[in-house]
Amino acid sequence: MAQPSRSFPADYLRRGRNSLCSPASKSSGDVSNQNQEGGDTKMLEQLLNKPKLVVLEEPKERGMRFRYECEGRSAGSILGASSTESNKCQPAIEIQGPIDYLKKVTVTVSLVTKDPPHRPHPHCLVGKDCQTGSGICVVTLNPQSNRRHSFGNLGIQCVRRKELDVSLQKRRSQNIDPFQTGHSKGIEDMDMNAVRLCFQCEFEWDDGRKDSLSPVLSNPIYDKKATTTSQLKIGRFNLYRGSCTGKTDIYMLCDKVQKDDIEIIFRRGSWKASGEFAQTDVHRQIAIVFKTPPYQDQDITEEVEVSVVLRRLSDHMESESVSFTYLPLNSDPYEVKRKRKIKSDISFREKPCLSAESAPAAELPFHVPQPQAMMSSDERLCAAQPGTSALGEMCYSEPQDSNNGDVTAIINQMLEMPVLWDMISDPSLATSMLSGFEQDPDAFANLDMNSNQNFGSYVQDFSHYSDLQFNMLVNDNQNPQSEAKDSPSNMVQVKTEEEL
Repeated sequence: MAQPSRSFPADYLRRGRNSLCSPASKSSGDVSNQNQEGGDTKMLEQLLNKPKLVVLEEPKERGMRFRYECEGRSAGSILGASSTESNKCQPAIEIQGPIDYLKKVTVTVSLVTKDPPHRPHPHCLVGKDCQTGSGICVVTLNPQSNRRHSFGNLGIQCVRRKELDVSLQKRRSQNIDPFQTGHSKGIEDMDMNAVRLCFQCEFEWDDGRKDSLSPVLSNPIYDKKATTTSQLKIGRFNLYRGSCTGKTDIYMLCDKVQKDDIEIIFRRGSWKASGEFAQTDVHRQIAIVFKTPPYQDQDITEEVEVSVVLRRLSDHMESESVSFTYLPLNSDPYEVKRKRKIKSDISFREKPCLSAESAPAAELPFHVPQPQAMMSSDERLCAAQPGTSALGEMCYSEPQDSNNGDVTAIINQMLEMPVLWDMISDPSLATSMLSGFEQDPDAFANLDMNSNQNFGSYVQDFSHYSDLQFNMLVNDNQNPQSEAKDSPSNMVQVKTEEEL
């Protein structure tokens, strides 16, 4: 009797076949799977932790001059942005990230345009790391020993306009087009006074694989000699102070500027205003004549200091600021009040120094009204001396100098005083004066000398004397002592101490 056939489900048979596999084959499959998974994990880790290139020291944007090859000298060296006069540095790059399996790094440096799309620039790089005539710089690094590299003695060389196409064709032959622009555009719209450094990095791993990073750009570098991109600088002003109402004419000396691409900014805090000038006020690109703007507050009571800068309209580049001072509004611009005050001060200081001769009669401490019939000074002197009756007939009026007119007027006023006449007519005063002259004969000479020093020398005029008057005057002068002894009025009684 035939036995019925047994059917098995398909999944059972599949499991059976798999179950029939030998243990050795199973173990070998597991190992291969593990190796494949390990390789994939390693590659994934490399992709996730891929090294990158970083620009540590950016190039200095301004101050570098692009030189032509025909100048016959070095193209200079691009300095780092943090360079100073005492401490100079160069642009530098660094490889950051894991470098365990990294064997070699190749960095290619070329010039591209400042604005996107960043096309290859016709200007060339020259220096010790640049092959002669290539226009690019190629550096090879061993990241295991040195991750960082500085580009010393790296300069920029200009290309003449008729050689621009030749230079760009050379870049194509070198396969230098970091951003794959395809060289579709011409050179008409290229800025020849500004470039950027472009770093292309290629990695080589221990297993022979090669990777490339995306291009890295530096900050723009501007040609120093170009007025459209050069550094702005204010030299000096002719005036650093002006009225708060503005309209003060200022003459400014500066480095070369474009007359249609420059403005002058005054600012303090949130306030900002522009100086007034036209393009015709820019003289040979190095001088500007402008008017100051009015300050925001016209009622200031003290000086206000503001900052003044030059700013380029195209790229908003600014110069270093210079201080300018606004002065309060002056109601007396010609300083008339100040001059009057100085004049009054001078006259006040000179008033105490006025002499008695130059003082007017109204300022005298006393005033005696003069009678209509006034005696001359010589007549009063003659009348005051009763003992000199012989000389009474000889009273005369001496001619007076114009310079002594004021003195004579003062003496006349003094002689009108009754007190003075009482003193002169007092015999005790005359006695004391005569005794003093007898004790010191030189006193009169000294008095005369002092009076001559004070009032000047005076020569007596005898031309109007008669012969008799002149002889009597000479005799009196020759024998003054004998006449004094003979005259009873001139007798001086001297009493000793015992008699008293």
